[in-house]
Amino acid sequence: MGMVDPEFRGVGQKEGLRIWRIEQMKVAKIPEKDYGHFFMGDSYILLHTKSSGGGFVWNIHFWLGKETSQDEAGVAAYKTTELDDHLGGSPTQHREVQEAESKLFLSYFKQIVYEKGGVASGFRHVERNKHDPKLSKVKGKRNVRVIPVDLTWDSFNNGDVFILELNQKIYVWCGSKANRQEKLKGGEYAKRVRDDMYGGKAHIVYLEEGETLPEDITKALGPPPKSFKDSPEEDETFARKNVANTKLYHVTDESGALVVTEKAVCPLTQDLLDSNDCYIIDQGSAGIYVWKGKSATQQEKVRAMKNAEGFIKAKQYPKGTQITAVGDGGEPTAFKYIFKNWREKNASQIGVVRSPRGNIARVEYKKFDATSLHKKSTGDFEADPSLAATHGMPDDGTGTIKIWRIEDFEKVELDPSLYGQFFGGDSYVILYTYKVRGREQYIIYFWQGQESSQDEKGASAIHAQELDDSMGGAPVQVRVVQNKEPRHFQMIFKGKMIIHMGGKASGFKNRQEQDKAESTARLFQVRGTNELNTKAIEVPARASALNSNDVFVLKMPNETFLWCGKGGSGDERELAKGVAKTLAGRASDYTMVPEGQEPASFWSALGGKASYANTKSLETEVPDFPPRLFQCSNASGNFMVEEIHEFTQEDMVQDDVMLLDAYHTVFVWIGSGANEVEKKEAINTAKEYILSDPSGRDVDATSLIKIQEGNEPLHFTGHFHAWNPNYFKELPNLDDMKAQAKKDNEKIAITAPKKQDGEDFNSLPKYSLEKLQSKELPEDVDVSKKEYHLSAADFEKVFKMKFPDYVKLPGWKRNKLRKDNGLF
Repeated sequence: MGMVDPEFRGVGQKEGLRIWRIEQMKVAKIPEKDYGHFFMGDSYILLHTKSSGGGFVWNIHFWLGKETSQDEAGVAAYKTTELDDHLGGSPTQHREVQEAESKLFLSYFKQIVYEKGGVASGFRHVERNKHDPKLSKVKGKRNVRVIPVDLTWDSFNNGDVFILELNQKIYVWCGSKANRQEKLKGGEYAKRVRDDMYGGKAHIVYLEEGETLPEDITKALGPPPKSFKDSPEEDETFARKNVANTKLYHVTDESGALVVTEKAVCPLTQDLLDSNDCYIIDQGSAGIYVWKGKSATQQEKVRAMKNAEGFIKAKQYPKGTQITAVGDGGEPTAFKYIFKNWREKNASQIGVVRSPRGNIARVEYKKFDATSLHKKSTGDFEADPSLAATHGMPDDGTGTIKIWRIEDFEKVELDPSLYGQFFGGDSYVILYTYKVRGREQYIIYFWQGQESSQDEKGASAIHAQELDDSMGGAPVQVRVVQNKEPRHFQMIFKGKMIIHMGGKASGFKNRQEQDKAESTARLFQVRGTNELNTKAIEVPARASALNSNDVFVLKMPNETFLWCGKGGSGDERELAKGVAKTLAGRASDYTMVPEGQEPASFWSALGGKASYANTKSLETEVPDFPPRLFQCSNASGNFMVEEIHEFTQEDMVQDDVMLLDAYHTVFVWIGSGANEVEKKEAINTAKEYILSDPSGRDVDATSLIKIQEGNEPLHFTGHFHAWNPNYFKELPNLDDMKAQAKKDNEKIAITAPKKQDGEDFNSLPKYSLEKLQSKELPEDVDVSKKEYHLSAADFEKVFKMKFPDYVKLPGWKRNKLRKDNGLF
């Protein structure tokens, strides 16, 4: 691997975060107490290490402050590649730009605080005992950014929360349009500032826009404006439609110039990636990926990130566009999701799990064992919710059911003797009731047949919602499309689910079809290995519909045959017996017919012998992707998504609608504070999310499950570590935080700061105006008091007054003078 910077030796061998700053073009480790504080004039490198399957997964980020020099940024990028090589080339690299950081980067910190200045300005550490007046803007519902802004009313707006530190008081100023979550985050940050930066010796004061202001604020900032401007539009989330327009480019610089060639548009397939080359996957404002093939030249790999920056410039994308470089074989989950049916290399079985060990990626393979799941009871799922989440099973399927069929757009209760029998031309509403820890829980399935009219499908969704509302929002709603039924849905019918052709005639077109009538012969294909996946589907009653890999039931008015194909399993034959008995009705006798031993009456019922499929079927491989959590919104007219990395229950914001994407199942979680439009459009939002998936997922093959806050089923909560059912009830609200701050203030004695302006002015080193206006300041200059470093003569010449008169001015006037003279 060659020589490596001494600062990087031994890193990446245990979980956690390491941060370095570029100081005088060298890598310097920063103390953990300063993690989360970033100087705007500097560049940083971060290494995040996470255990996975006995090995490690690494993410390396290089962060560029808005005021960092090109030289420092270049060193950060170069050293990032050096660290990547030291760890075997398997880490994922990320380029981060101040105020446009990736969600993964933000997830490492409770909040990010930007500090003015940098190493070149003499700022080497976060100063915790220096309390000059300071104004900051708080942004973000989850991962908070704290952005320093000019100490002036011009910095305020009505949509954000601001923190003003002034005279040992920390003011939390809330704009009239600021959202509840940002107000809470602002209060939490103020408390951390008080305890960390002031040693607990400061008061926290909450102010709402329009309130009468304390005198010390008007002295520092002057009188407030009559009204405040609106908050500028934020680009923290990206338009999902940009992701749907994903493109793949081949990148080379062999000729000395960057050559980018478009290769494909979504849906992308994995075979487009050649290990001999490097590629750019362009998702517009959502960011771009750089994929580095294992056999690409070292020069191409080293140049990959630089080429990506050139690509962004050529495309005229924003400077803060996120760039993520991934290695061949070390692709993160989000990258794999871009491609249709991503497979781990050499995978040959269902349930692919990537498990890096050391610097070498080792792949384990496991196959879903339905028989072991069949033996699980509801108690097993209660004891281990992750089991419920893994297999999509809220319970063991032994609850009670009630079924309605949609007839003339109304729901009509079905005779229990017909439970499990569906018609492909109809839609149904099914209420499933079960108990978890003694408490009744509910699932409303609405099943939509392939031949059901759009009107009936719409009616099933409406009736499902009405039933949900009548039960106080307690049920979970699941849309089910014929032939795409989830495991649990099939399990509740105990392997006896039958789908007939035809159905109840209805629709706005006034179709006058008769209900399904008994025909001369009806043929049902039975497929499955257990109660979780067995069902019988009616197919045209002709010989060509047979398949040697399956078992069929041929129902005639006076006789029933159970036909067993040579490739059918013993499990299918046993389960098909139950189907045959159900279809035979009163005449529960049936005749088992092995393939090749059919009587003449069998072929006669099917219209005579004909050729049919008799080749061995192949099992469809399905990749096992970890779940992903998103906050989604279409309030702006565009479908906006924001992914939450390393998610926990604390990321579920009550004001939002959240999507938990478990690939074959998408959960729609509706917080108690979500607005009516978001609630109404929840399922449509989930459909749009799937339709815009660059991998080209089938919306009908994906279960959509709608959940209300407080009624989460086990197969949802199992995706979270240690889900607390009382968490949302125990959350503090803003009124509680304000009341607690008042109580704390009564116990904290603060003293007025001593006036030392004159002493400071006389004791501080002196420099010329030109030197103090330059970016490269002497190390002993106090950036917050640049004017104090002028000589008395220069001060009077610049400010047109003597220093004692200057310090008597209100803070806002002093700030204006400093700005006017380039000393702010």
